[in-house]
Amino acid sequence: MSKIGDYVQEFLEDIGHSLGYSIDNMPEFKDIEIVKTFNIHVWEYEGLTESEYYGVDKNEGKTMP
Repeated sequence: MSKIGDYVQEFLEDIGHSLGYSIDNMPEFKDIEIVKTFNIHVWEYEGLTESEYYGVDKNEGKTMP
């Protein structure tokens, strides 16, 4: 694997998965160190709340269609 691929895989294994990232929704490469340093969850990185990101209706507590 390339150095970049190794770096991305290491990020995902070390902390990325626990913050909600996957290979399909990675932060920009230049932002990975900031995400790691400040433990920025995927929804915060996207500028959303957790319920907005995952589509949960606060009134119902259910996933929105």
